[in-house]
Amino acid sequence: MTREKYSEITIHLDSIHDLFTQPAEDPFSKKAHFLSGIELIKSELKPTSIGGEARTRTTIFLPKESIEPGLTEKTTNALQRYCQFKVRQNKRAMIALRRQALMALLLGTLFLVSGLFLSQFLERVTFLPTFLSTLFSDGFVIAFWVILWRPVDFFLFELWPYWREDRIYKHMMTMEINVAEEPVPE
Repeated sequence: MTREKYSEITIHLDSIHDLFTQPAEDPFSKKAHFLSGIELIKSELKPTSIGGEARTRTTIFLPKESIEPGLTEKTTNALQRYCQFKVRQNKRAMIALRRQALMALLLGTLFLVSGLFLSQFLERVTFLPTFLSTLFSDGFVIAFWVILWRPVDFFLFELWPYWREDRIYKHMMTMEINVAEEPVPE
């Protein structure tokens, strides 16, 4: 029998509402987090802990007066709803970004083809000195390749943060949540 691997995350909050909203912190306090509980959890999740067989167990410590019956289940359900919303939000953002990227790729390709034809035309122009003809010809080729870089950049780099965040939220939906009383310091 193999034991299931767990990645442990522990956060300390003043209220369960601080899980979803950024608390008003005193910057001079040693306990200041400056982030909501969700952001603290996201910062702990690494790509290596998301993939594979490892599950995540998150323990949320709250003051005794903030603990109520059924809080763990309520928190788990609220976290799942929040993550589902964020996954849908990311999906819409990725669709819009892909649409922009495809439009930019189409326009960039049209400009590139036009630029290549213009470049070929300028190479054959006889009324310009050879130096100027080559300068304009090569300049147009370079300029239109640069124009084409933006859509390539969309596909290569701008979608990755959305995919990564999507994986994090999907992983958070399956993690085990425990809500416990803050231990008394000794």
